[in-house]
Amino acid sequence: MKKQPGFSLVEVLLALAVGGLVLMSASSLLVTISQSWANRPATRDAFDAHVNGIAHFLTAVLEEATLAKEGSGGADMVELLRPVGFSETKDPLIKFYLREAPPLFFWPHGLASRVHVYFQFEEGEGFYFLWYSDLQELEKSDNGEHQLENEDQLFRTQISPYFEEVYYCYYGEEGETADEEKTWQIESELEENIESGKFRVPDFIKIVFRWDEEDLERTITLSVRKPSPSGIEEEPRK
Repeated sequence: MKKQPGFSLVEVLLALAVGGLVLMSASSLLVTISQSWANRPATRDAFDAHVNGIAHFLTAVLEEATLAKEGSGGADMVELLRPVGFSETKDPLIKFYLREAPPLFFWPHGLASRVHVYFQFEEGEGFYFLWYSDLQELEKSDNGEHQLENEDQLFRTQISPYFEEVYYCYYGEEGETADEEKTWQIESELEENIESGKFRVPDFIKIVFRWDEEDLERTITLSVRKPSPSGIEEEPRK
């Protein structure tokens, strides 16, 4: 009868010693990672909370966007327009209308309502809302629209001082049919139709926030045409 081969006592002890070293190394690594996470700078958490809050706030605001006039069939909830005093600017601003505005829109008469809002991105300054209410004193323009008399009547509310840059995302080319193959395009400027001179409303916008002093950066994505449940996305879509 043949003897079954086995391990010697020395081999068993050596295997136990190696296994113990591996477990000790893994445990040490886990403790180190846990300590690093616990001791990470509070500025990282504060910056993430700031950007996450803006993403959720902007998504919720855009979801509440509605038409300024009843019965404006076929009109978009979000437009590209220039507010009073901005006629000389190169590009129009993203604009929408809120019947019931959040507490951020506060003016001398209390909480504002029936608010017209513009996105204003200023490199080196931040991201702002330019806005006014239908309850302010308005005058009728040449095209019959009611507007402010001058830009001094616009309210300017800062959303974030950490704005770095914005990108405009378009799905397919303007005028493409549903049967044509479409691809995503990411532009640093609004897309303009040279023939008509009109600008195209983007499907999404990507806003980059950066805190230079702490070398922190985050990017969020917002659905403009059809708001999505969350505005958070770390990396730009290729």
